[in-house]
Amino acid sequence: MSQKFLSMPVKLGYGLAETGITAVQLFSQIYLLKFYTEIVGLNPSLAGVALAISVIWDAVSDPLMGNISDKTSSRWGRRRPYILIGGILLSASILLLFSPPQLNTQFGKFLYLLITYLTVNTAMTVISVPLIALGGELTFHRDERTSIFGWRLFFSNIGMLIGMIVPAAILQSLGDENSKANIQSSRLQASEIVSCVILFTSMVTFWATKGRDITPKAIPTGESLFRSLKSVLSNRVFLPLLLAFVVATIGRTFNSAIALYYYQYRLGLKESQVVINILLPFFVVMMASIAFWIWLAKRFGKKKPAFFGVFLLGILTVIAYPLFPYGELRPPLIVAFFGGIFAGSILIMDSILTDVVDYDEWKTKVKREGLYFGFWKMGIKFSQAIGIGLTGFMLDFIGFDQSTATQSSDVGFRLAMIFGPGVGFFFILGALIFLAFPLTDRKHLAIQKILLKRRATS
Repeated sequence: MSQKFLSMPVKLGYGLAETGITAVQLFSQIYLLKFYTEIVGLNPSLAGVALAISVIWDAVSDPLMGNISDKTSSRWGRRRPYILIGGILLSASILLLFSPPQLNTQFGKFLYLLITYLTVNTAMTVISVPLIALGGELTFHRDERTSIFGWRLFFSNIGMLIGMIVPAAILQSLGDENSKANIQSSRLQASEIVSCVILFTSMVTFWATKGRDITPKAIPTGESLFRSLKSVLSNRVFLPLLLAFVVATIGRTFNSAIALYYYQYRLGLKESQVVINILLPFFVVMMASIAFWIWLAKRFGKKKPAFFGVFLLGILTVIAYPLFPYGELRPPLIVAFFGGIFAGSILIMDSILTDVVDYDEWKTKVKREGLYFGFWKMGIKFSQAIGIGLTGFMLDFIGFDQSTATQSSDVGFRLAMIFGPGVGFFFILGALIFLAFPLTDRKHLAIQKILLKRRATS
């Protein structure tokens, strides 16, 4: 592990795999539930259960994958082999997810969704946990770490654009956007494109990080899984950060899963209008804001920018979305601009986690990036499971009827309350929990000095 600055090709090559990973995630989060309820014909509650079970399994497997990669030793490194293997598995499984056979029973539809989404999420674990752990090991320099995770978020946003825009653009090119045959065809074609993206980007990252995936010999890693798990769960620095991120991610997943329902049945907008005129500007602004949040983190430390970014995003969400008039694009576009700026603060959370890993190494003299980032990913997955499952049950609760193309005004109003105050509540609560995070920038700098001396003398 080096204190030196990394070359730009290494940073870009490392971050590129996040493009494919996030393309799969957003493609699934935005389109999967709607695809299986309205095209495949699966009951929303059953769809929510299948998705939640799959994501919970994904969450449980994350720390296990982190521990496995921590203890892996090969001539290709301990993280890189899984990035390549996971990319291949994820490429194949996303194709299966959006190409279901003709199924006539609710149980058959439920079982197919459950099995294929379990496969997708298993592949996601294999690639994503070692990837994020590797990011914390590429350099020991605080600002360089923020830069690395900034590039990772940049490529993640590109993946968001691919996962979000490609399905809508294909559907628009086919003509009638309400045709079930066109929707099914667009989802299949989009899955083929996303499949190619994840395969290509994982291979590039595997190649670009060659020689960087090295375990420092001075740092012991041989600890039992049970003791490692117990140590992580008792870390008073890690838990408030994890809990804050979990709560905020529930809101983010809830937002993604319910978005198309809200814009179509509350505001009367077509899918292509929403994606191109609202969601696209949101993610473009979010990408552009990354440099701003990196500057704030360097200037004021990491905690204050992270708190205010998430908190203001919550306030904006609570107030704005119930008030938008029917059929107009300008108001949600304006809110998307400011929401994109606030959402860019999320990169600071990943960077803060690397500080927590340093704190753990200082306390225990054991290096466990994989395990910590595994727990981190587990928290994200549990959040996604809750958010997706909550969406399915809430659609049933508010009286949403998947068999009809129109909904009552009461259903539209309830969608607005879910998409606004319902989502915003989780952002605000997550920000308030984050205030309890005790590790200051000054304390972390002191810890890094101790670690550098320890390694120099070992």
